[in-house]
Amino acid sequence: MQLTTTAAPVEVGTPTRLNVQLDGSDPGATYCFSFPEYPHRPQGSANPLVGADQDGNVLIGMRPGVNYWLDVLFDTAGGYQLAYARHTKTSEEGEGTGEGEGERTPPAPEHISIHVFAPRPAVPSKVALVTEPPPDSADSTLWDAIIKVTDAMRYANFEDVVARPGVLPQDVGTAGGHGSGFPDWYGVDAYDRLSRAARTFVGDAVNWKVGNQTLEQGRERSYVFGRRFTADADPGVPGYGTTLPLRGVPLVELIWNYWMEEGMLVQTLNHVLARFENRHGSAGDQLGRFDLNPLQPLRNLLWGFAEDERRRLTVRRRAAEYEYQYGLRLIGRAIPAASTVVERRTQFLEAFHSLLNSVHKFYKEHDDKTVEADAFPLLSGLREVHLLLAHGAHNQFADLAPTARAEMLAMQWILSRQEMRLFLGGPPMVPYEEPWMDRVDTMKELQGWPDPSITHFFDLAVHGERLVLSVRHGQWNSTDHTRKDAEHWALLFRESVQRYVHAYRAVTGADLTTGVDATMPSTLLARRMRSRRARA
Repeated sequence: MQLTTTAAPVEVGTPTRLNVQLDGSDPGATYCFSFPEYPHRPQGSANPLVGADQDGNVLIGMRPGVNYWLDVLFDTAGGYQLAYARHTKTSEEGEGTGEGEGERTPPAPEHISIHVFAPRPAVPSKVALVTEPPPDSADSTLWDAIIKVTDAMRYANFEDVVARPGVLPQDVGTAGGHGSGFPDWYGVDAYDRLSRAARTFVGDAVNWKVGNQTLEQGRERSYVFGRRFTADADPGVPGYGTTLPLRGVPLVELIWNYWMEEGMLVQTLNHVLARFENRHGSAGDQLGRFDLNPLQPLRNLLWGFAEDERRRLTVRRRAAEYEYQYGLRLIGRAIPAASTVVERRTQFLEAFHSLLNSVHKFYKEHDDKTVEADAFPLLSGLREVHLLLAHGAHNQFADLAPTARAEMLAMQWILSRQEMRLFLGGPPMVPYEEPWMDRVDTMKELQGWPDPSITHFFDLAVHGERLVLSVRHGQWNSTDHTRKDAEHWALLFRESVQRYVHAYRAVTGADLTTGVDATMPSTLLARRMRSRRARA
């Protein structure tokens, strides 16, 4: 007799089916199965044989080579002996047919051993994909610094710096203050202090620190609005140090300013300033009344802002540099004609968007655990964008970006003042990330400018800067960099890539996950604005 079970191991309380089959030497007949020890168990113990008669037996007519089964259910753990014997027929019933029931005979001592285990404790199953950590890269320290520097230059940190005692004249940072004396409220002193604070803040933010130590590898130290890190390469040889970016180049990108400009940050304050000076900011200007109390500190800041206009960067200079570094063109009456620009990075936009599209495809393959994602297309894209950025890293490159950043931080601070909110109004229930944002969205609605929220332009500025910095300063043209470095870059900057692509679609309508669109962003924004006015 052969016995197999469909469950391994056999457990208490779990129904189990036992398959039985005659050996080749066993004759076909009716066999009796039972657990002889069960009648001796305490009252209440159920016989494990399902369907047993009152004596605890199950009769099965069996033929050789055919599978039969016994259903069992045990209520106690332990070792059991399943007894079986050929059932003998009476002379009236015939013999050897294996059919029908005759006189029962006691089972022979042949048996099969079954061990029953206690039920295992129920443990909720957890299914998780085990992924390898991203590979390390020679540029890991640089990428960590880029994230820290860009976080350090956020507006909230700048606002904390300006709020320190002595940075501005007394009560300038509050609404309704009266100042400490006439000199504090006369002339351009308040705005000059704000401007100096912004320049110092940018200089301190780009001071690259890892842990509590500043990485200063050379004896000489160069300055842009404060401290700067230096490279450990020979200053007379163009190239890279082993851990630091190019000597004298701060970790600031002008693409941040480009997206703030497209988001109408500068235009918003210019229109407020025009109304402050009793000028129309544009045809059909909606700023009908602007009666700023001369006792309010904002009055003195706007006066200083207006007087400082001749020293600030003009939109013409910024626009020319956007084209020189990234090939990004602004549209507007104040923008110089395309023929006046000597050099522009015409291939950057297509190469950058192609890189983002390749990264999106890599993420899809990487998340599919049945596919080994190939990061080589990323390495090729990173090298191409890196070389294009290097061509634009000349002339004003190292000075214009930090200067423009400091000026726009000061603009954000002025727009965030409570008096500006009282004048412009704004949706109080919208969860803006920074306090100046609702003023810009309100002005865009008043003037009929492109309707995407400044929040999307903010994401493009912050995450675009991180991506461009990591491509510009990484040693992607080096033969030592492999696709593993590109894979590490893609995984580390995944949030920035995905948020940039999402914000770009929200602003321009172009989906970089489905293809490469090299149309100028300003052109796409102008189309959407014309479409909005046509619908109105």
